[in-house]
Amino acid sequence: MGDRPLPGEPVDLEWRAGPDQPWSVSKTGQTNHDGVASIAVPVERTSHWRLSYRGDEIHDPSLSAEQTVQAHKPVNQRIVDAAASQAGKPYSYGASGPDSFDCSGFTQYVHSKVGIDLPRTSSDQRAAVPQIGKGDKVPGDLLFFSDGGSVYHVGIYAGGNQMWAAPESGDVVRKQDIYTESYTVGRAW
Repeated sequence: MGDRPLPGEPVDLEWRAGPDQPWSVSKTGQTNHDGVASIAVPVERTSHWRLSYRGDEIHDPSLSAEQTVQAHKPVNQRIVDAAASQAGKPYSYGASGPDSFDCSGFTQYVHSKVGIDLPRTSSDQRAAVPQIGKGDKVPGDLLFFSDGGSVYHVGIYAGGNQMWAAPESGDVVRKQDIYTESYTVGRAW
């Protein structure tokens, strides 16, 4: 005789925020006919996870090995975070980072940090990405400013009528108000 799979047994999926934190039950499931439990849950933040079998009158309780699961932010939020991480770097015409930027060098650099290739100039960037309606924009989208024809500036929408941008000579990368309604929206992600 040997150990046999235990089908239909209750198993708890437990999590905790860190090694010094208490365990909490996230969801309960059952073992399948092979004695294996698989419980799916969304992971909203990096945390530690394990399966716990409570045991019964015949079988001892047991725990799986603890696993650390990394939460991944949506790509548009990673774009905004990458933009914010460049705050305070100086504007320099023609610069594409990492020490200084012009507007399109900044947006190109930020997108490269999340694995997205963009062309170098704001006009080429606008031509390369699908246009999104202003009412459908979300943080991480590109805002292209034009004077009726050519694009003269680009920034990254931050939400709340603000954007991250490398504004102009003598300024630095910063979050600023969207200063005009003369813009279009593009999405590279």
